[in-house]
Amino acid sequence: MSRFSRHSLRTLATVVATGAAASLFTVAPQAHAASSIGGQITRSEVLARAQYWVDNHVPYNQGAYAADPQGTTYREDCSGYVSMAWHLNSSLVTSTLPSVSTQENFSDLKSGDILDYTAEHTFLFANWTNQANGDFTYYAESNSNDPTHGPTSANINSSSLEGWPTSYYGAYRYNNIVDDAPATTRPARVAAGDFNGDGKLDVVGIDANSNMQFYPGDGAGDVSGPGVPMLGTTGLWANFKAIASGDFNGDGKADVAGIDANNNMMLYTGDGAGHLTGGSNMMPGTNGLWANFKAITAGDFMGTGHVGIAGIDANNNLMFYPGDGAGHLGAGIPMLGTNGAWVNFKAITAGDFTGTGKLGIAGIDANNNLMFYAGDGAGHVSGGTPMLGTNGLWAGFHAVMAGDFTGTGKLGIAGIDANNNLKFYPGDGAGHVSGGTQMLAGNGLWVGF
Repeated sequence: MSRFSRHSLRTLATVVATGAAASLFTVAPQAHAASSIGGQITRSEVLARAQYWVDNHVPYNQGAYAADPQGTTYREDCSGYVSMAWHLNSSLVTSTLPSVSTQENFSDLKSGDILDYTAEHTFLFANWTNQANGDFTYYAESNSNDPTHGPTSANINSSSLEGWPTSYYGAYRYNNIVDDAPATTRPARVAAGDFNGDGKLDVVGIDANSNMQFYPGDGAGDVSGPGVPMLGTTGLWANFKAIASGDFNGDGKADVAGIDANNNMMLYTGDGAGHLTGGSNMMPGTNGLWANFKAITAGDFMGTGHVGIAGIDANNNLMFYPGDGAGHLGAGIPMLGTNGAWVNFKAITAGDFTGTGKLGIAGIDANNNLMFYAGDGAGHVSGGTPMLGTNGLWAGFHAVMAGDFTGTGKLGIAGIDANNNLKFYPGDGAGHVSGGTQMLAGNGLWVGF
């Protein structure tokens, strides 16, 4: 921020973080940084660093300094905040930020770029939410009444942004910022459900030999192995890309749906004793419709009593395909717009994590954080909010499954971590999880799932 005085009449941002006295600021445990000070940095890391100050309620104070995740300190004002997010070697001011960046058009803004009014104020561009309409989100440090906040919603066509005329700002891109590498993690091939009718959640999955295996749960957060084959041991599940579980035909028994090698959604019905038969195309006449889906999950998102499939499609939109209760799916409907908001999500799962009676979506986002998107009971979700901090703790996870594995009445998350262990994170019934603990003793047993 410029050291000049600020205009007394300012438009406060939509979302205001809770301010804390500078003397009370507490540095959270250090997080890994992919970048070095003054070196190349990815767009996702810039946003993760910006979120770090939001999570720690860093106040606005031009005379004080706060730490980044690695302990380096930056000035607690708008340009100090950008300097921290960009991982610069010092806290620049609004007039000198252009010395390390290149001006661009507003239409070219990407995550981690800035809007800079060089005489007074700057803020960090987060994401377009609807570029055609000019809608976007951003992070900023504004003034003593408006400390670190974001992601905050705004519109590029507004007459003013952060209290200054929009025409005063220029768009700039840090010279050392780089695009993130495309996500390469394959969709999950595991699912949770009660497949043997004992009232306890189990885990099923396609193993490294392309067989579907059943691991019964004990109701106390553990599963037992080795897995039991559910449909032979002849590698029938080779080249399946993702699976989800639910009672798709209304017989009270858990089934498995999956995207096969021909990119069709196939249904395999359960017998209530840990076995499957089938499969049948859940959307006849739509051959190859599920090509390039990134992840799928199952649930009754519309309160019809029929389980459908939600998934991230080839355009990175979250789509819901309602079920008819007889093993078929209807046409897809967007659950959160059609602007590619789910790009680089690694995994998703469905559940009522807040006790509203409405299913939402939990997923690992591009920053490797587990986020919760609340459902409205009509096939849509909104949000999201972090379920276990914003420090990239879910890096390397390639599967998540929602379920009450411990009989508490509150949904938690089970997932396969970077070490190929199945871990359980119990839920608190308010949209958060904690933990986790290993569900099946032995190291790396879930490699290939």
